[in-house]
Amino acid sequence: MATAAHHIFERREKPHGDQRFTALAIASFCLTLMCLVALVKALSGETSGVVGPVLASYAMVSLWAGLIVCGVAQAIAILTPGRWRPDLRAGWLVLAMLLSGVTLPLFQIFKQVILPTRGFPLDPLLARADNILFFGHDAWEVTHAVFGNVGMTRLFDAAYAIWLPMMFLFPAVIVMAFADLKMRARLMACWLAAWILIASLAAWIFGSAGPCYYNALVGPHAGFQNLNAHLTAISATAQANGQGIAALEFQDMLLRQMYGGSFVSAGGISAMPSMHVAMATLFAITGFRIARPLGWVLAAYAVTIWIGSVHLGWHYAVDGLVGAAMMAAIWRTSVIISHR
Repeated sequence: MATAAHHIFERREKPHGDQRFTALAIASFCLTLMCLVALVKALSGETSGVVGPVLASYAMVSLWAGLIVCGVAQAIAILTPGRWRPDLRAGWLVLAMLLSGVTLPLFQIFKQVILPTRGFPLDPLLARADNILFFGHDAWEVTHAVFGNVGMTRLFDAAYAIWLPMMFLFPAVIVMAFADLKMRARLMACWLAAWILIASLAAWIFGSAGPCYYNALVGPHAGFQNLNAHLTAISATAQANGQGIAALEFQDMLLRQMYGGSFVSAGGISAMPSMHVAMATLFAITGFRIARPLGWVLAAYAVTIWIGSVHLGWHYAVDGLVGAAMMAAIWRTSVIISHR
């Protein structure tokens, strides 16, 4: 626990000769990514008039996220006088807000403008892989047999909902949570690499829509038609009790947005690999770097996200396994690089 506490609280930041270089390198990379906006805008008229507002909205949310994290950090500093100097991390916090505010809208442009040209050729293969993995059953049949009630479905839905702010706040939280500059840079780099390698490059290679969209975008599949019927029935029961399943509403919105050709701040359809599971895996890795109990809690959350992604129809089970494996590989690679 002493080591864990050292990551979060310290009497002062230790000087580090590479801090300025590391921040400059990552910031330069982010600025390079920003240039892709102009390229995408030039190649596709679909983004005309929306790139600016989308970038502005993400930048504003990123700013508020940074301010919230900074405020919480300042409150902790007041409650623990002399142990923490969050003011010394201002530059890193700006970098964290830059990462969130630039990376995510650029990914949305890629996902909604470029990725659809790939199509969804791998869905039949992924569906077959799941069927083999679960001994002749679709993965969702297993989750619905075990967790097929309104309460558990709403739990998975809630776990999915809180993933978004956790993901968005991650770079800023890392800045405030770790005194070790090398660890701070590694975790932020893994977060960024995940969006490039998993959410973008791998999504292009493994072009797929997911079980909930199979019948609409790929072809007829009786099993996934039954999945949608099961989820609709659960949602109807939940609504009768004054509740709801937000994932189903969001799935409908994404499908309408794809057919309509509009550009929104959080759109696009992509299944393999699961970025939700990949990022939840990074949360767990980070938790273990702070304190073992926190690591186990976040590991349980990652498993919940994996099961929920199948249960709600977003993903095939193999999507989450590949996403987690890729994130583990990124983390392991960052360890090797940092020790050179």
